[in-house]
Amino acid sequence: MNANVVFDHLEVNGLDVNLHLLTTGNQTGVPVIFLPGIVTYSKSLSQLVELMPKNWYSLILDLRGRGKSSWPERGYLLDDYVGDLLKVINALIDNPVAPILVGQSMGGRIAAAFAARWPSLVSGMVLIEPPINGPGQRSIYAHSLPEFLEQKTAVDEGRMDDFRRYLPTLSDAKLEERADEYRNVSKDALIESYGSMVQEPFQVYVKAATCPTLLLAAGNADTIRPAELDTLRMINPRLRGVVVPGVTHMVAKDAPQKTADLIIDFVHGVHPGAIAD
Repeated sequence: MNANVVFDHLEVNGLDVNLHLLTTGNQTGVPVIFLPGIVTYSKSLSQLVELMPKNWYSLILDLRGRGKSSWPERGYLLDDYVGDLLKVINALIDNPVAPILVGQSMGGRIAAAFAARWPSLVSGMVLIEPPINGPGQRSIYAHSLPEFLEQKTAVDEGRMDDFRRYLPTLSDAKLEERADEYRNVSKDALIESYGSMVQEPFQVYVKAATCPTLLLAAGNADTIRPAELDTLRMINPRLRGVVVPGVTHMVAKDAPQKTADLIIDFVHGVHPGAIAD
């Protein structure tokens, strides 16, 4: 993390889980809630959040089963994640500005489902490489569940040479960063979340969402194909789709400054008064 950016910790407790968030910025500023993906957690998006304006209130949620949030044995479907986000927004209700949601990968699916169900509680969303799988859509995700589980097992058992075989192009530092993410996600969360990601709806939530939406697709990934992006634009005229060239599925890690610039421009379009400091 950037030593010049101070992160605080926010705990939001509910009936079934306790949720942990990293926060930074002005608590009275525009709230921007960052939602990580299936393997990542709050620390994974800290480099991106460090680039956000300091007069915003930026929060990164540890999804249930990740980081310092509760790790239940079950309860990793969209309804569960949407319910957790509702708890977080309830904790921010004193802020008169409805939050912007920024979801990476699976976090983008959570953002879309939430915005469709609770339109008055969000003012916009940024979907970064959300998997477009779902009923009647592409049934196979780019990475298989056994691949995720084999990588986690290798990390948990300390077999880093085996883990490196899955990610041979990563530097030692980036490999350790990825290993840290696997240490911070439960196996139960991986298994049930994966089923949700490939079998629960996504497109209908995009169509039902009424808030301004920015979707970022990776130029060097197969998560969202051109025809699929065209479909998303067609079903929701409020959605602006941008292909970010030269990046993999991990858009924010590959191009943090470019990703930050796109998010900042989008938020300024939604909230013109939220001038970057």
